[in-house]
Amino acid sequence: MANPLIVITCAIIIKIFCFSNDTNVVVLENGKEIKKRVEDTKVGDMVLVHNGDEKKYAKVYNNTKVEGKHEFFVIKVKNLKDEKKTKEIKVTGEHLMITYENKKDIKLVLAKNLEGNEYVETDDGLYQIYEITKEVRDNKYFLLVKGGVVYANGVFVSTICSNDKTKVLETTNEEWEKFQNED
Repeated sequence: MANPLIVITCAIIIKIFCFSNDTNVVVLENGKEIKKRVEDTKVGDMVLVHNGDEKKYAKVYNNTKVEGKHEFFVIKVKNLKDEKKTKEIKVTGEHLMITYENKKDIKLVLAKNLEGNEYVETDDGLYQIYEITKEVRDNKYFLLVKGGVVYANGVFVSTICSNDKTKVLETTNEEWEKFQNED
């Protein structure tokens, strides 16, 4: 069972609101996997995640919409074996992305600090970032999931957004690791 203190701590130290409304997640409903837009995802839904060893499902604790105009980073990734296979995710600049150095060492990077050549895990293997652009969109969503991770548009990402203060970012990483490993 998740420690509510960690959930509260994460909510306090992070800027919430990270995903665009057209982001898709995979939800388990009546024993079947279905794609659902983040704007239609509800508290209690079980979404596809990864715990380091295998894909599994985790409970949605919060999904909050904030209306208005917001800047998003559009991150495009391509399959390492077949460059015709691509995916795209739109997140705010403060969103913590899960990247891999040397195709194996995990590193958390704010979306606004991505260099554009990092590797990310997807539901279809390892992909490489090949393009990052910005766009302004209506509305943004904070999706808090047990474990702090989710497959969004098929890209494995955190559901944690941080501000740019190093001390807070380090705390967020520590809390994310603890939260990620809880049952």
